[in-house]
Amino acid sequence: MDDFEDRIKERWKERRKKAYNWQKLLLMVLVVVAIFYTMGRLQNTGNIVSQPAASVVDTLAAETELKP
Repeated sequence: MDDFEDRIKERWKERRKKAYNWQKLLLMVLVVVAIFYTMGRLQNTGNIVSQPAASVVDTLAAETELKP
């Protein structure tokens, strides 16, 4: 009977060790945070309004100066 109880206690301890794997839990939390951060950054990229770097020159515009 004691052998049976010892085996049950040993199995219970092994399950608890597997359940409290802090390295795995920390890695999973970091991955979730990185996913949410990336999703936020991607959502904001569509809202950026940029000004053109080069000036636009209308080459077909009529000259307004009168030449003498």
